[in-house]
Parts: sequence; structure tokens; C-alpha cells
Amino acid sequence: MVPEITRGASTMSILEACKPRQDILAGTFNPEIFTASLSEVIRYYKAESTGIHPLYTDARLFFSEATYPTRGMKTVLSEVFSRIAGDSSVPAIHRLETAFGGGKTHTLIACTHIAYKGKELAGVTDDIIDATLLPDPGTVKVIGIAGDEIPVHKPMGARLIPYTLWGEIAYQLGGENLYQQVEQDAASYAAPGRHYFDTVFMNQKVVIMLDELAQYAARLVAIKPDGADQLAAFLMSLHGYARTHEGIAVILTLASSTDAFANQTERLARLISQVTGQKVSRDDALGVGQEALKGVTSVVARDASTVVPVQAAEISLVLSKRLFTSINKGTAKETANTYAALYARHASLLPDQATKVDYKDRIISYYPFHPTLIDYLNNKLSTAEDFQGTRGVLRVLTLAIRSIWQNKLAIPMMHACHLDLRLDKIVNELIGRTGSGDLLPVLNADIGGVDTEGLEGGKSNAELADSKNPHPEGWPMYELVWKTVFLHSLVGRSQGLGSNIFGLTEQDALLNTTFPGLTPPQILEALKEISNSAYYLRHEQGRYYASLEPSINIALARIRSTLKGPEPDQLLEIFARKVVSGEIRTFTVCHDVSAPEHIPDKGGKPVLALVSLSAGRIDPAECVTKAGSNTPRVEQNLVFLLAPDTVGVHHEGQQDDSLFGSSMSSSTEVYDKLRELARWVLAIRKLKSQPYDYGINPKMLDQESFKQRSTEREKALETAVTRVYKSLWFPSTTGQIIRKEIRTGGGESGASIIEQIHKVLLDEGELVTAQHNTLAHLQSLGKLFFAKSETISIPKIKENFCCIRTWPILEQPALLAELVRSGVDRGVWCVFRMKNTESTMPDEFFSRDTGGIPFHIDLSSEYSLVTPEGARKRGWGKDAGPDIGTVKDWIRQIMGEAPAITVSGLKEKIVEKHGDVASNTIFDSVVQFVQDSKLMTYKGRVDQEETPANIISGADAMFFHPEGKDVLITRAHASEKGWLVKGARGIDLEGKNGAKVLLPLLRRIGSLYARGGASTVNTLDLTDLTLTKGGSLRITLTNVPPETLKALGELFEVIDGIITKDERAEAYLTIDDPKDKCPFVQEIQNGLKEK
Repeated sequence: MVPEITRGASTMSILEACKPRQDILAGTFNPEIFTASLSEVIRYYKAESTGIHPLYTDARLFFSEATYPTRGMKTVLSEVFSRIAGDSSVPAIHRLETAFGGGKTHTLIACTHIAYKGKELAGVTDDIIDATLLPDPGTVKVIGIAGDEIPVHKPMGARLIPYTLWGEIAYQLGGENLYQQVEQDAASYAAPGRHYFDTVFMNQKVVIMLDELAQYAARLVAIKPDGADQLAAFLMSLHGYARTHEGIAVILTLASSTDAFANQTERLARLISQVTGQKVSRDDALGVGQEALKGVTSVVARDASTVVPVQAAEISLVLSKRLFTSINKGTAKETANTYAALYARHASLLPDQATKVDYKDRIISYYPFHPTLIDYLNNKLSTAEDFQGTRGVLRVLTLAIRSIWQNKLAIPMMHACHLDLRLDKIVNELIGRTGSGDLLPVLNADIGGVDTEGLEGGKSNAELADSKNPHPEGWPMYELVWKTVFLHSLVGRSQGLGSNIFGLTEQDALLNTTFPGLTPPQILEALKEISNSAYYLRHEQGRYYASLEPSINIALARIRSTLKGPEPDQLLEIFARKVVSGEIRTFTVCHDVSAPEHIPDKGGKPVLALVSLSAGRIDPAECVTKAGSNTPRVEQNLVFLLAPDTVGVHHEGQQDDSLFGSSMSSSTEVYDKLRELARWVLAIRKLKSQPYDYGINPKMLDQESFKQRSTEREKALETAVTRVYKSLWFPSTTGQIIRKEIRTGGGESGASIIEQIHKVLLDEGELVTAQHNTLAHLQSLGKLFFAKSETISIPKIKENFCCIRTWPILEQPALLAELVRSGVDRGVWCVFRMKNTESTMPDEFFSRDTGGIPFHIDLSSEYSLVTPEGARKRGWGKDAGPDIGTVKDWIRQIMGEAPAITVSGLKEKIVEKHGDVASNTIFDSVVQFVQDSKLMTYKGRVDQEETPANIISGADAMFFHPEGKDVLITRAHASEKGWLVKGARGIDLEGKNGAKVLLPLLRRIGSLYARGGASTVNTLDLTDLTLTKGGSLRITLTNVPPETLKALGELFEVIDGIITKDERAEAYLTIDDPKDKCPFVQEIQNGLKEK
């Protein structure tokens, strides 16, 4: 049952605007009081006991409380009693054309009351008939015949019972006496002649009402093959007599030949079976009926004036009159305006009629019933043979109205979706009388019915959908929309989609269900969900409907009901492993964690431990501090616990298993929801793999909607599993184990979660990244590094990052070396390496003053950090030892004594003569000598004679890093060994002597080559050139042809003008193939001679 809902809409609800009959609200209302028959009223006036309600026997009550004056009724009454009054200009014969609740019986009863009471009814009939047309009481004879009641066989026994239509007319008009006067005609199945009419009517004022004429004709033809002809002949004579005799009016009810029995074939078959004494099928009965009406319909159509007692637009007014004592017309207009505005906003989604002016007028006229409800009752439900037209509608509406008022359902108008299908009485009317009892499983499973609570889970699929996606104003959106689809599936089922009354289109569904508070887009969402959740509702060929045929949803439900074992749990663990997988950036990922021993230790890299969805309970502190039972964890700073909402988290002595307000029961609920999603995914997978096992044609699974649904379910499970992993536990810089919430939309490979974790750790100052190489960040790290001492080894720093919980973690292990180098470059700390434990001076020392750490230095071990102040205290650094220039002088001296020596041998001689010198100072000096081509180096022996395969110097030594076994050799000594191959008269200058020969020629090099210089310079290296205004300059040229040297002439002139030719300068020149006539070569040779 729909709960009480209070709306904030400005439109007044029908609860406020309308007042139902008190007996409806009390539950004592009997709709049968509105469904009396003509024959019952006739018998009342003949003082025969009928038990009919006074509403129909009391003429004044009938017109004041039970009658809405329709245009058709007023036309019939006016013309009938004008005819009775002697006006021959109006029709004498009227045929009442009827549809659902057509008002024919009510019109006939109105004629009966006026004919009997006449002027006594003045005042209560003023809005129906002109008072001047009311006859004097007792002056008009009344004949009322129900064609389905009059016998067609001659009855047995002594009592006179007419069995022909004309016999019944005579009997009602004059009793047995008149009947006996015309008995020869009255007892014959042959139509009577003129004598009959003169004798029977005898200039009397008579109202003749022939109801259910089609039923009489069919029964007559069933026993008398010529019965239809005789009936047609009688009607023709009757019509002719009435037209020519004032005071006689004939009213008959007869539908067109095509639909006279369309909704009553079962009843017709039963009636014909009774008169024939044989079982007659519905098809045969329909054939008899249509045959019977051929002649009759022709006569009636030719002679009678057709009137529709109740037009479609008046039906709701008739119903309102019978069901409500008052209706606020002002509210009706306001409500219509609200609906019109709503329809205008969503015009593209609704049928064209919804936005037309006349539809707004219909809303006003039909209020409090929405036009679609009346159309549903009139055009669809009334086609069900057993629904009993007005009687059935009144039964349904009285029950619906009572339910709405009892539940205080504040709706703006009544739609079909507001019929309470949880009331067994309403269900019996709608389903029982439409022959749709087999659809009860649809109602209970998909929409919500009387027996829904007895289903597993106790909720319908629509209720479940409303729970998952509640309407913002609390309307049961899915139930209302799906109910509309269900109701429109009760009729036309035999023809299915071939019937235009079976099911409804999307636009019709929107119009039928939309009301202020429930918009078309919301209804579309509910319609879309049918394909995902409903068992029996369908959407095919543009129409929504209910069906009992095997469906994908039913098959999925059957499969899901069997998935109660470990399969869903196993699938959840598979999806949990996808939340974050593999080696991702900072972390090593560890899955299925439910105890400390599941998290590895001593790996040297942060571990992101994903707690198992089914872990039950976890203690973050234990996971951080322990690696197993009675086993302390070493690397406590590297444990990061990602816990899902499906587990309880016990932390710091909490007495209850809770996850910050989420109890264990709540955790279980979260897990159950995930498990249900997993069952969906498994069911879809099983159905796809074995469709025939579940009665499903594989072609149904090829539909795009199912493929999309399959993909969506998989994605939904992936997203749902990811989203529950939102509690990140880790040791903070305070040393405490803290929790931070991770918000993510889900995603394959866990990229989003990792990004969120990194953001959280960065915000908390728990993560050191490459961006932390700023001075401020490096200084903060320095406080950590040197908290206990002015020095700390790099291995110890690595260990601390892993083990000390107050320290942050490194984004990548390699980042430490980068940070160490940046700290040296920015003067935050220095790096050193001692040769052994007895050394007082570092074997290697790097600081900002020394130019930082050469990139070839491997900082993975042996090296330590020292604060700049600590280095100064210890006499380390730039001011603590000789500069490079001094060391280079020492090297020149040693190389003069030993023109070939290993790097380690050179270092030993320096230390022997001058004491401890930092290795990096010696190495830097050696590199400069080799790169300046002043020395050469190779891998080999000091005393070897064979030419080394890898002797390098100059530009070839760009990436040279000295090692202890490398051999250093002067160029002159290498030349003596024949390792430098030149032409017969090759030129080789080096050192300060070379400078004395070459620098005087520097300004003229360009001009000498302009005069015919033809020699290629293999090497030209000028070093330590002092600039006149400060600074030094070095020039290196390699394999320069004559043309280039000529072009460089201007550059040489400029350089010559800005340098000071002092003793520091050195020059190295190599020309392997000097040309005799080359002016530049000639000048070099002359300079050598002078030296």
C-alpha cells in the first residue's frame, strides 16, 4: 500500500478539492445502486417487489442525486415527450447508440419516471426537460422490454407468459385481457399486421422502450431461421405506425452490426445455448447474432434518429456526480494550468494532444479523474466482456477513492497508476473481470500486489528499484510507472501486439503517468529499468506490456536463486584484486589480506595491503607492528592498509567492531549488497554460456540492450567494489596509526585510487616526491637526517625511511640519490666517503663548493651525509685541502719524473709528498689534464710497448671517469713509443712551450690560410687563456680543414685582442700531415727553430 505522502506542490490535492460520498469513505457504498435495470423500475411501478434501491424508484431522488443531465439525455427526453405532447415535427423513433457506461439504461429509466410522474417532478427536472413537456401523471402508458429477458419459446404451464416481442408489448399495455384480444398475432412468430397496432394502441399516449434488442434478435433467430425477417417486419410496421400517430414514441437500444456482440460473445453464446438446448461456441454464437441483425439494423438505421446518451467528455461528469457530493471547480482550473505547464516543458516527450488547448479543457471537465484514466476505462477496460461497463467502473473507482482518502494520498488528479493493486477487491475487479488471473505473478513479482509480501524478500522488483533509486519527493516512481504498463496489458492479450489496445507506447506511458511531482524524464528512467529488473514486463516493437513468456529477467532470477554458495564471494575477491593491481608507482600491492602475516616485511618498498572483502575484522595497529604471531615487524613505516566498508576495523582499544560509525551489521549489509551484484554478474555470465538450459533463445542475448546491460552490470560491480575501499590506514608522522578516507569513482587497474592515495599522503606530509627538491623541502629532510648526529650514512637513511614511523616514505627508491645530489647542490648537506675507519680525511668529498657530485658516482652504499657545519668543524671541504690548480702542478711534476703511471700510483705519490688529499680533487685534476689533451690514458700496463686499443684524450675523453688501474701517459712519451702516428714531418706542440710558439701566430692564422694555407689541423687546444677583464678561456678544435681555418680568421683576431699571454697559458697542436708550402706550417717551423 502506498504510504502517506505530503507534497509541497502549490496545486491543491483532490483530498482538499473533492468530497466523496460518505458511504464510499465509510466502506458501505454499494455500486449496485447505480446499476438498476429498466425492467426492475417497470416492475416497481407495477407494484411488483423488486428490492431495487430507492435511488432508482424515488423519481425525485433519482433526478436530484443520481442524474447528470447530459446533452444526449436532454435531447431524448425533450423529443420523446414533445412527441407524446403531439408535436409531430420531432422524431418518433430514437435509437440509443451506446459505448462503455453509455447511459442508455439511465436514459430509459429517466423516460420511465417522467412518463409515470410527469408534472409531479417539476423542479427536480428543470435542468433536464422543459416543464411544459411534463405530462399529467397517469396519462402516458409505459412499455419497457429487456430483450435478453423475454422468452422466445412458448412457456409451459397455465400462467400467461408472452414469448414474442409484440406479445410482450400487448401484455404490458393491457394485461391478459388485451393479450387475449390479439392472441392470434401475439402468439405467432410471424409479424402482426395493421389490426394488431390499432387494437393495442387505440389512440393512447405510449412510450415504448426496447432494450437489448440485439440479444432478442439473436435468440429468436437461433430457434426460428426466419426470426430476423419477422422481427424486422414488425419493427418496420411499428415505426411506421408511430410516425403516423401522435402520442407514440419508440426508444430502442441497438449497437451497430459490427460491434453489437463484440464484448459479449460469451454471454450471447450462453443465451443461445439456453434457447437451443445445445452447446454453442462463441464463434457460432457471434455468427448467429450478426445474421440476426442484418435486417433489423437496416430497418432501425433507416427509421430511427440516433442519439448518444453520454458523450465521451461527459462520462467523467456522470461518474463524478455519482461518486462525489462536491468538487471545487476553481481547483480543477488551477490543476489544469499546472498540468498544461508541465506538459509544455516536456512537449517533445509527450503525444501532441497533451499540449493542445482542448486537452486542457478535458482536464478541467474530467476533474478529479485524469483523461487518460477515463480513456483507459472507456476504450480498453470496457472491452472486457465481464467487466460490466458502468457497474465495473463504479466498483473500481469507489474502492480507489476510499483507498486514496484512507491513505491521505495527496495527488493532483486520479490516474490509473493510483489504483491500489494491493487491495484484493480492486484486484478482483480488474484482474478477475478481465480474465487475467494468470497475470497475478506479474503483479506480485514486478509491481506489488496482495501476495507480494509472501515472495522471497517480501518486495516486488518495482519496490526494490524504488529503494535503490528513491524519488526526490518520495513517490514510488517505479511502482507507479510499471503499474501503468501492467494495467494496460489486461485487455487485448489474445491478439498481443497485433491489438491496438494491448500495452502502450512510450509517449502514452508518459502521458498516462505524468503528474506534478513525477516528470516525464523520471518516468523514462523507470521505463528504462524494466529491461534490467522486471521479470514479466517487456518493451518490444515500440510498446510496453506484460507477458508470461520466458524472459531474460526471469531466467536471471532463477539462476541468481541458485547462487548461494561460494561463487559470489570468489567473484568478489577477483574484482577486489582489480581495484589496485601489480607494481604500481610507489607501492607493492598485496591482496586478500586478513591478518598481519599476509603483509610482507623487509622488502624495502611501501606495501599497499588490500584487506579482503570477507576479512570480517581487522586491526590496523597489529598489521603495522607485527609481521605474524609473536613476530615484530621491521619495516613498520612501509605498511599502508586499504580497508573496505565490508569489514569491521578494531583500533586502539575500541570495544565494538566498528568502522567509524559503521557497525559490523552495517558492514555485513554492505557486503550483502556487493554479493547481490556479484550474483547478477554471475547469472548473466551463466545465461550467456548456457542459454538453452534456461529456456532462452540465444538470439535474445544478441540484442543490443542485453549486451549493454551485461557490460553495465560488470562495470557496476567493478565500481561498487572499488568504492567500498575507502579507508586508508597508515603510520603518520606523529607515529600514530591514522585513518584517511579515499574517495574514488572506481576504475580499471586502480589508477584513480592510487592517485587519491598519493594526494592524501602528500597532503599529510607522508610522501616525498621528486618535487621535494626545493630548498625548503630539503632543509626539512635535513632536520630528519641530522636529528641525532651531524653525519648519517645513506644506508641508514634508507633504513629509517623504512622503519621509523615518524618518517615519510619515498615515492621511488631511486629518489633518494636524486635528493642527496640536490641537497649537495643547494648546500643543505655534503657527501663524503672515508677510505677506512682509521682515515681522518674523506677519500671523497662533495659539496656545493666542489661543484656537486659527479653523475658517475654510485651513492647506493659507502657514502655518508654531513652537515656543512660538521664538514667545516672537521676541516673538510674547499678550504681544508689544496685546490685543483696546486694539485695539477704536483701532477705535472710527477709526470715529468714518471711519464707513464697508474691513477692509483699517481695518488700515492701525491699523498707521499704532500699528505692526505681528497680523492675527488685528484680525480678532477686528472680529468682536466686528459680532456685538455695534456695527458693520455688507456687500459693496460705502465710498461707495455704495444699500442693500446683504447688510448684516449681531448674530445674523446668527454665522459672519462678515472679508475685506480687506468694508466696515464704524456703525449711525448706516447709519441716516443710510436703510438701517435703522424706524417714524416708531423708537427706536435704541447704545454707552455707550445704556447710560446703558437700564441704569437694566433692573430695571423686566418691571414696565413688566406695566403695559401693547405694543412689540416688535427688538434688545436688552447687552455688557461687569461682574459684581460677577468676570467679564463679555452679553445678546442679538432680535424679542422684549411677552408674552415680561413673562415675562423676573424675569430682568432678577436680572441688575440682580449687575452693576456701570460705564463699560465698552454697550447697543444697536432698536424699529422704538414704541407711544405703551407704558410702556417712554415711559421710554426720557424718558431721551433728559434726556440
